[in-house]
Amino acid sequence: MILRSKMQIIKSINSNQEKAVELTENYDIVICGGGMIGAALATQLAPQGFNIAVIEAHKPQTFDLSQRFDLRISALSPQSQRVMQTTKAWDTLQGMRLCPYRRMRVWEVEGFGDLTFDAAHVGADQLGHIAENRLVQLSLWHALSDFPNVQLLCPAVPVAFERSANGTRIELDTGATLCARLVVGADGAQSNVRQAFGIGVNRGQYQQACLVAAVTTQLGQQDITWQRFVNTGPQAFLPMLGQHGSVVWYHQADQVRALSQLSNLQLGDEIMRQFPHQLGHIEVSEHAFFPLQKQHAKRYVGDGVVLVGDAAHVINPLAGQGVNLGFQDVACLAKVLNDAHEQEMDWSSAKLLMTYENQRRRANSLMLHTMDAFHHGFSQTHPAAKWLRNLTLAAAKVPVLKKQVIRYAMGL
Repeated sequence: MILRSKMQIIKSINSNQEKAVELTENYDIVICGGGMIGAALATQLAPQGFNIAVIEAHKPQTFDLSQRFDLRISALSPQSQRVMQTTKAWDTLQGMRLCPYRRMRVWEVEGFGDLTFDAAHVGADQLGHIAENRLVQLSLWHALSDFPNVQLLCPAVPVAFERSANGTRIELDTGATLCARLVVGADGAQSNVRQAFGIGVNRGQYQQACLVAAVTTQLGQQDITWQRFVNTGPQAFLPMLGQHGSVVWYHQADQVRALSQLSNLQLGDEIMRQFPHQLGHIEVSEHAFFPLQKQHAKRYVGDGVVLVGDAAHVINPLAGQGVNLGFQDVACLAKVLNDAHEQEMDWSSAKLLMTYENQRRRANSLMLHTMDAFHHGFSQTHPAAKWLRNLTLAAAKVPVLKKQVIRYAMGL
């Protein structure tokens, strides 16, 4: 049986078919998914000498300074920054568009809970950087071009996986075939790799959805992100370069769908009515919405396969930590594989890869449950729940606790 398109089947090839594998191009590692996480992993493994192929379906648009700011952005922590700084990726990203933020304010509209985190509290220059996902990906691809042992195959999509004792044979929609000792699933929440290798997920859906809008504000450059909690859900703002920014609006799913049908002008007026005055006058250039979900793979590894990023876990985006968890996966998996390679161990075995799963599953589960608790806790309208939320924010003002929260959010 062969995985074809969406079929969730993997087959072991017989002795006659094994001869055909010898005609394919052989790699140590094939990374399915060349987005931010898959590309970052390749940059961390390439210096060790692994022969790597990265498969990606869509080529990102090249960067031009005159382009509008993208809708899809991420808040990169200092730990994610350090991963990118191991190659020229970070310098490349800085040469495009990147906005540091130094403060983060969180407050409850009805009550006394109002908390501001400042990088100065932990002796840092900034809490993180806001970056467009496409530009992060482009900068990582640029770094990959320095490694002759990395082949980027784009556009290409895996359509069949065949597993044998010698590795996995991967058939692409281009007609090419690859053979990999280790397959990495970095292909997102709907991971074909995860499905092909029979790895199940625990999944849940929230009643709320999220509207995201790229905006231009009346105010000048800002260095603060903020998030306030109202009865209908959180409202947030993330600054970008100059007078640009991103508005994030959590609401009931039907309300978000209705908001998404508004014109940019109408949505801008509605945001100014519903959001804090800090935004001033705004103009919306683009907007979209997506449902909120949580998802966790029942396992991360198997013989010859490992999952990273959204293929392994999807969390509520409330605190913007999803991409940073992915970069933490990258750092951990790269260390496990590089150390095993240096020691001439079987780095593709499930037994060795369990070191990665044991470390990352605990951390990812903690963040998933924390964000889940935040979502449910701040969605309650009962007076006791509001009082508890305000008390929690007030308690976080204690200097020692505040520093710990900041350091955790920064990946330190």
